[in-house]
Amino acid sequence: MTLVEVMVALFLMATVMVGFLGANIQSRRITESSVLHAAATSMIYGIIEQIKQLDYVTLLPNYETDPFAPTAKTPPYIRVRLNQSQVVWLQVVHTLPSTEDAPTTPQGPTTTPAPTATAASVGAISNFLGAIPLSTVTGTTSQQINLDIWVWIDEIPDAGHDVSEVKKVTVVYTYSYLDGSVERIVRDREVFLRTRFDQ
Repeated sequence: MTLVEVMVALFLMATVMVGFLGANIQSRRITESSVLHAAATSMIYGIIEQIKQLDYVTLLPNYETDPFAPTAKTPPYIRVRLNQSQVVWLQVVHTLPSTEDAPTTPQGPTTTPAPTATAASVGAISNFLGAIPLSTVTGTTSQQINLDIWVWIDEIPDAGHDVSEVKKVTVVYTYSYLDGSVERIVRDREVFLRTRFDQ
């Protein structure tokens, strides 16, 4: 075997190894991105399910100060858990029902705001929960998820159909995480109704 043959063989082997290395790095990046996306989604839907489970009276913001809430949080807000040891108070925009004297419309957005929209630009209150360690959800400490939640509770009764109390709850959530050196931002919304009927 000549030196040229050895060099050609080494070159071919190096080319193949670089391809394997690149595929391995890409595979790991995609896997980590999927784990982060699943963890963030799990956390968001855990919060949404807690809001759905609040009884009707608790869901109505009563504007009373919770003595356990951080002083920076002002009513109205709702209390939810991120995990067994971490409680957060989500400030909400509360829209009262419209009357002939004071007509209003529900203020929760009817579409998902653009990723560039700010809370103030859509009439929301930002509940930026900060960089939440991934260990909160998955037990690993490799990443953090930046989470922001906007909540509207709109009173939309319909007396013409014997519905005296109806709340439309709109939750817009945004989370971001690092995918390699690129920050990925995801924004979506959930809307659900809570009702009471006249007996």
